[in-house]
Amino acid sequence: MRRPPSWGRDADLDQVNRALVDLGYTVVPEKLLERDYDGPSRLLWHCRRPSWWQRFFGIF
Repeated sequence: MRRPPSWGRDADLDQVNRALVDLGYTVVPEKLLERDYDGPSRLLWHCRRPSWWQRFFGIF
């Protein structure tokens, strides 16, 4: 019986998150990074509503 591709993903993600936290990183959910950023930004000429992702990492 073949397992669906989603099996084990949550366990893998939890393991990666724990490793990052152990190394001193802060894990931020993707959902929060996609929220609109309404603070000062030099990115406004690139896009009308920059997200937190664009605020911290720029536009690729």
